[in-house]
Amino acid sequence: MSAYIYRRGSIFWALTLITVGLLFLYHNFNPAIDAWKILAKFWPVVIIFWGASKLIDHLQARAHPESTPPPLFSASEVILLVLVLITGTVVSKVALHQWSWLESGIHAGDNDDWDNIFSNSYTYTQSLSATVAEPQPHVVLVDHHGDVEVRSSSQPTLQASVKETVHADNDQEAKKLSDQLKFEFAHQGGQYTLQSNIDSLPDGGRNVRLDIVLSVPAAASTDVTVEHGDLTASGLKGGQNFTVDHGDAQISQVEGLVKLQKSGGSTQISNVKGSVELEGRGDDVQIADVTGTATINGEFSGDIEFSNVGQTVHYLSSRTDLTTQELAGRLTMDSGSLEANGVRGPFEVNTRAKDINLDGFAHSVKITDTDGDIQLRAAGVPTHPVDVQSSKGEIQLSIPSKSAFQIDAESKHGEVDSEFSGPDLKVNNNGDQPSITGSYGKGGPTIHLSTAYGTIHLGQGEASMPPTPPEPPAAPTPSSRT
Repeated sequence: MSAYIYRRGSIFWALTLITVGLLFLYHNFNPAIDAWKILAKFWPVVIIFWGASKLIDHLQARAHPESTPPPLFSASEVILLVLVLITGTVVSKVALHQWSWLESGIHAGDNDDWDNIFSNSYTYTQSLSATVAEPQPHVVLVDHHGDVEVRSSSQPTLQASVKETVHADNDQEAKKLSDQLKFEFAHQGGQYTLQSNIDSLPDGGRNVRLDIVLSVPAAASTDVTVEHGDLTASGLKGGQNFTVDHGDAQISQVEGLVKLQKSGGSTQISNVKGSVELEGRGDDVQIADVTGTATINGEFSGDIEFSNVGQTVHYLSSRTDLTTQELAGRLTMDSGSLEANGVRGPFEVNTRAKDINLDGFAHSVKITDTDGDIQLRAAGVPTHPVDVQSSKGEIQLSIPSKSAFQIDAESKHGEVDSEFSGPDLKVNNNGDQPSITGSYGKGGPTIHLSTAYGTIHLGQGEASMPPTPPEPPAAPTPSSRT
């Protein structure tokens, strides 16, 4: 009889590598799935299954007395266990706390300049101006490292105040670099470009940070790029095009189109008499008090908030496609929920794994969701179709008792109930496909509700009236920060 020597350890680690590899492969095809965060949450499962495999090995060895049972853990495995514990703890601390310095680089707006941590810093200031002949000039600015603030001015001039933070071993070297740094407004046609020779400095100017305050005529359009720093803009009346690669953006009091390209950081846009277009990726987003449309296209991992948008709200990511109109209230989203109130126009969303709460809708509703509970409350008697499809989750629809409608509701392997009753309304809870079908009252819109493994509840009630849009706040006083 041959000795029993089979062990599962190698198979366990092979399966672990296959699982982790598949997880990151799926992340490449679906960027909305954060593989590192999944590992950060569930890495202890590796230890659990490792322990289970060792226990099975031990029990199997005891069942074969002709073979000497191996030790439960060898010395090398104990060391490996300690390394797994340390690595898993570090990954959890980093990924679950969403440290911005790992996701989008060290925040350029911080006071510490990590690229020059072992050198001294010295501060200098330069100012320049240029007279503008055109009534609506176009202003271009690119800042590689530093914050940018764009202000409106009632004067037909361009003014720039540049705060230079120079890192050097001593003040003589810093002063030499500062003296070599020159700025000018280059004018061609109706375009004015703030230029510098920073790229010609030693080491490509990476030892110099430029915080710029730029004052432009109120009617000017701008094209501003901030590569490592924060952007602030206010009081402008032309079309604005901004790019912020690693930093926060705060834009307010603009009359015209606002286009913003982001690669990280948070975004706040408010009080825009025009439309807003945001693309790229980043963290939290707040868009408020927009008379035109508000569009977000990209992957933003933080909380998303729209409020008081006069025309269309459109949000498109790899996970969610949302379009609604006339948002008199507020709409918020995060990774697991969507809440909206005061939606006066049509509401349509296609998403997955989100709980949806739509309070006070006044027009048509079309929702497609997976694995999420859905609650809807009408602002009044519904006059437009309601179509809700969920592959798993509860659906609750509340409408006034005096409503009239035709309904087709079905919950596979779930339940249905209705606070409405009438001769033409049938509520069936028998079998695997409970349903509510028929009509109530005369006329009215069609209601289609479909889910599985959840309850469909048709209730009587209504939400409060949509809120009145708030008055726009007064224009902010220009900041004195440089």
